[in-house]
Amino acid sequence: MFRKHAFLIGFFGWLAAAAWPGAHAQDRRARPELPVMLTADELVADEDLGIVTALGNVEVAQGDRILRANTLTFNRRTNVVTASGGVSLVEPGGDVFFAEFVELTSDLRDGVMRDLRILLADQSRFAAVTARRADGSRTTMRRATYSPCEPCAENPSRAPMWQIRAANVRHDEARKEIVYDEAWLEIRGVPVAYTPYLAHPDGTEKRKSGFLPPDVAISSRTGTMVATPYYWTLGPSADATVTPIILSNDRPLMSAEYRQRFGAGQVVTDASFLNTRRDGEGFPQWRGHLRSDGRFDLDDNWRTGFDIVRASDKTYIDRYRIRQRFRFIEQDSLTSRGFVEGFQDRGYAVVNAFAFQGLRPEDDPTRTPLVLPAAAYSWVGEPGRAGGRFNVDASAVSIYRDRDVRTQRGTILAGWALPHTTRSGEIYTLSANLQSDIFHSSNTAYGTRDAFQPSENGINARALPQIGLSWRLPLVRRDGSLRTIVEPMTAFFIAPNAGSQRDLPNEDSRGLTFDDTNLFRINRFSGYDRLESGQRFILGLNTDFRSVAGQRLSMFVGQQYRMNDEAALPLGAGADTRFSDVVGRTIVQPHEWFAGSYRFQIDNRNRELLRSIAGLSLGPSALRYGLSHARIDRSIQPTAARSINQLTQTLTARIDEEWRMTGRVIESLGSDRGVLLAGATLIYEDNCFLWGVDFTRRNIGRADIPPDTALLFRFVFRNLGETGVRGF
Repeated sequence: MFRKHAFLIGFFGWLAAAAWPGAHAQDRRARPELPVMLTADELVADEDLGIVTALGNVEVAQGDRILRANTLTFNRRTNVVTASGGVSLVEPGGDVFFAEFVELTSDLRDGVMRDLRILLADQSRFAAVTARRADGSRTTMRRATYSPCEPCAENPSRAPMWQIRAANVRHDEARKEIVYDEAWLEIRGVPVAYTPYLAHPDGTEKRKSGFLPPDVAISSRTGTMVATPYYWTLGPSADATVTPIILSNDRPLMSAEYRQRFGAGQVVTDASFLNTRRDGEGFPQWRGHLRSDGRFDLDDNWRTGFDIVRASDKTYIDRYRIRQRFRFIEQDSLTSRGFVEGFQDRGYAVVNAFAFQGLRPEDDPTRTPLVLPAAAYSWVGEPGRAGGRFNVDASAVSIYRDRDVRTQRGTILAGWALPHTTRSGEIYTLSANLQSDIFHSSNTAYGTRDAFQPSENGINARALPQIGLSWRLPLVRRDGSLRTIVEPMTAFFIAPNAGSQRDLPNEDSRGLTFDDTNLFRINRFSGYDRLESGQRFILGLNTDFRSVAGQRLSMFVGQQYRMNDEAALPLGAGADTRFSDVVGRTIVQPHEWFAGSYRFQIDNRNRELLRSIAGLSLGPSALRYGLSHARIDRSIQPTAARSINQLTQTLTARIDEEWRMTGRVIESLGSDRGVLLAGATLIYEDNCFLWGVDFTRRNIGRADIPPDTALLFRFVFRNLGETGVRGF
């Protein structure tokens, strides 16, 4: 019998030399022999039988594989290691095996185990009566369970949220797959589903081909929809998901998504189609969509890309829930684009081509524009010695339509700005712009005769200089923990009177929102086609009160005076008359549980409220109520059919660490008073399971997309994917 220190010196070399000969000759040729380190409280060696027994706090380490036990025996003649009593085996990949008894090969890779528990690297867990391990990566278990859920801290013996119990389980670490025979899915220990065969990734595999959980929907529009997606890996940088969808009141729909990454870019494509039996109701027989997005780096400064999206008709995407399935963002149109863009030094250049498909009932494809090209260049110079800075913007665009005005425009905008701060704290900014444009219009015989298009073919040119001077004086005062800012602001802009500009086409400046965010801008139009001209004086006052504890009150109010009426601005926009409407905002936050904001536009002539946008947030994060109201008069929306008067309410509750709930209501308060949308969501989520139910009622519809009620149930099992049941 050896004591611990003597064993470390004398037995280490003997065991290392004896551990690998004979049965493991092939393993020795396949990989380098690794040294073995063994420690224990006591060692008993029987030279006649070739058996060594280690007792007490036994630990065997070979490379990254470590075995611990109360008792360990090694049979030199059979190269078999047996261990018992609190056995744990740590694998190089991070998996940990726990057992009462194990019998292993001398390299600790293969063998049999009894009363086994396994903690995988992703914190998933196995438990089995017996198990056999082969090739150091395949474990076959009998009467086993699997769960990624952590045991209950208060009662570890309690059944996990969910687990799979099977007669036999095979875990292949090389293939990163878990396979079950005769499996039951249990929730809180109660069997709820049975399958004779089940396979899924083991949690360390991020991409693996196979069927995904089905998606079932029940809809008043499309009946029952059953989708069975299949995920297909196509190498290390590409994959696809093919999803056939069975419809109870229409023919089957096929959809697919393809993704691939390249060394200098990526492509994502999705598509769907069906041969509908509703073709006699004003819809094409073949309905579908195609969308493809690509991005490619040409070098360190230049890249190119495309966004292509088309649908067979205006309602297909919404009727068959393609918008939700493939995450469409655009609501009223589909925009296709190809581009090349570059970034270098202080400049940016881009060449675009656009094609649009309108989804609104009134959209006419013959009047929908094709933009080819739309080129732009921007450059911002370095500040000069006095602090002034130059900038240049150039633009060229060509717009084609079948049955409407076709236009081409070239623009160069050169600007200069010089900020200056005096010793007294006054801040002056002197600015100057010169915009030069040349327009060409054709096909005006088909024009819509509105205020946005010229009535005659031909070429027109424009050059408009603008000079501006702004002033503001931030007055700051500190009273203990309170900081107060009072800031009067003025600006004066001078430009020649350009008149209505009706002889010039207007493609990018049709609307104008006059509010506190653009009151002091030299040109409030969003594009190049229209410019603000004439002389105007602007006056505003900004105040801000803040405390070190986070309380805040901020207010702004301002108004503009024109020396002459501005005919280029949309009628009723609020900035086209001598005295403009009054605009302002208020932000208040007296406590972290309360925050509010309010923006307004008041008619200067009759003091009517034309625009009112208010928001309120009340309560702690565990129970938060939100209220917003938007009222916008039709007179300041030249393209709107009616005034907007809507109220939105939301409620978010965090019941505890696992449960949360939200509710939402959008209501019209105008002449068409009523609830537009209402819904609620209840979600349970822990470390291994998510369950949720979402209810939505929409009272808005069009064409073959009537108002509907939606009920969505979601079940997400960690490592098993996601399944959803939707009712509409």
